Amino acid sequence: MNDEPIGPDLSHPDSAIRLASAVHRFPCPEIGAERQISFSDSFRTAGSHPTTRAVTSQADSARASLSEALVGSSKGTTVSHKSIVRSAQKYLPFIHQILLTCKVQPEVARLDERLIFEWSSGVEKSRAFFQSEALMFEMVMTIACEGMGLAGDACDESTNGNFAAASRGFKQSAGVMQFLAEDQLPKWIARGSNVDDKDLPSEITVGVCDAFKALFLAVAQQMAVATVLVKPGTPNWGLLAKLCLGVAEQLELFMSNMRSKASVQMPKIDPNFFTLVAFQVSMQRGLSLYFQSRSIWESNAGYGLAICLLNEATTYLLERDSETNRGLPDLGPKSPLRALSKDVTFMRAHMRQLLKSWEKDNSLVYFEKVPQSIPESEKLKSGIMMMKPEPYELKEVEPVPLSLPASNSLPPPPPSSGVVRTEQEMSDEELARQLQNELNMGAVPAPKPTTKPANNPMSSPPKPTPTAMSGPPR
Repeated sequence: MNDEPIGPDLSHPDSAIRLASAVHRFPCPEIGAERQISFSDSFRTAGSHPTTRAVTSQADSARASLSEALVGSSKGTTVSHKSIVRSAQKYLPFIHQILLTCKVQPEVARLDERLIFEWSSGVEKSRAFFQSEALMFEMVMTIACEGMGLAGDACDESTNGNFAAASRGFKQSAGVMQFLAEDQLPKWIARGSNVDDKDLPSEITVGVCDAFKALFLAVAQQMAVATVLVKPGTPNWGLLAKLCLGVAEQLELFMSNMRSKASVQMPKIDPNFFTLVAFQVSMQRGLSLYFQSRSIWESNAGYGLAICLLNEATTYLLERDSETNRGLPDLGPKSPLRALSKDVTFMRAHMRQLLKSWEKDNSLVYFEKVPQSIPESEKLKSGIMMMKPEPYELKEVEPVPLSLPASNSLPPPPPSSGVVRTEQEMSDEELARQLQNELNMGAVPAPKPTTKPANNPMSSPPKPTPTAMSGPPR
């Protein structure tokens, strides 16, 4: 391998590896720092059992660690993505356990203090914070945080030349996105929650998660291509041609999914990212033809055809006249892709040099006719997508006990919170359950309570702000 555009070495240059593996690094979501929450304080009364106190205390500690690990992700400062992933994985069982506890014991899931979760998106241009009192919101944002952390760590591995590790990381991230798109988010919506995609961070909407699964699988295969190219010796050109075409097709699938399933979120994401995707679609198609030409030339399967394929490959590395034409986006000094300009220049020079060498050999030795265009029978009909998402699932957890003291021993409720809800604020299902209990016990219905309603973390929260979402289903 070499990086010199002129010289006798016609092996693939290092610039081919860098271009094949160029990716966009998204920041991770961040937890709002202004509003401090405490599970221990919020469940002070209902969670008085020692086991529950231990869980809420550990949840507070794990959430604080995750928040600290995330600081700086959006600012471009040094962030340990491995630390983010570890912190998210440590926190998830606790928030999952608290959510399950409230789900199976809704009648005693009462808070002493409101829980208002704040998160910013990592994939959107704006770093505005979204607020919600829903435990489910907190859990899916933590899952998304783990997925984006895995992708960030894979980017770090790629930068360090550990392409095999990077490929595994992107497959894991694809698995997290698949889990959100096909499991957690549809279940949340199906349970009747008033969830509107436009009021959610993009990374916890079904359309974006489904599209990002395709994106991360494409990037994982980019890393596989780079893994082959860095190995000593002559690579399997034919396999590389099919892998690069598979990457291009997967990136096109990503864009198709974004347009059809995430059209509301698409304008919120940095347009420079989509410029890189357009760059990679053209680059991967050009590299596919380049590798196919080398496979045919070195297998003596048609020198004229190899020259035709290589000549076609060069057209994909030219700058395009418009977005609808073939070629690369602008690489000028003001372009977001300017960092790739030097490698593109090297690769173009290498391809011209290789083409000149082949044309000379064909004119002096082989005398094969060079087709004006690639015959249909010689075109690759489709690429290979060998990457699949790594399966992801939540760890099994058990609910912890919740209980309320006798009503005459309850402390006075804090402002805007309480331990009893009025009949007007209770659902038909809850009223029916209360009536059934009274009939079973032979009790005389008590007068309507006059204390203020408690904040139930499993119920829909008060009317949300424009950036809030409804609570999880009862």
